[in-house]
Amino acid sequence: MDSQPLSLEDTWRLRVTSAQVYSIVKNRDVENFERVMGFLEATYRLLPGLVAPIKHMKIMFGLKTMTALRFVQCT
Repeated sequence: MDSQPLSLEDTWRLRVTSAQVYSIVKNRDVENFERVMGFLEATYRLLPGLVAPIKHMKIMFGLKTMTALRFVQCT
C-alpha cells in the first residue's frame, strides 16, 4: 500500500463519496446499496484495520439482505 499522503483533490473526492454513501444509507435508498457495498469493499481493502473483519462482514451481510429483500418484494 502506498504510504504517500492523499492530495487535496483525493481527499475532496473521498469526502464527497463518503457523504453520498451516508445519504444513501440514512435515506434507506435500497436501489443504491450496491454503490455503498462497493465503497465499503474498497475502503476495507485499502484500510483493513479501520473496521474489524467481523463488523465488516456483518455490515455487508445486512446490506446484501436488504437488497435481496427489495428484489423479492418487487416480484
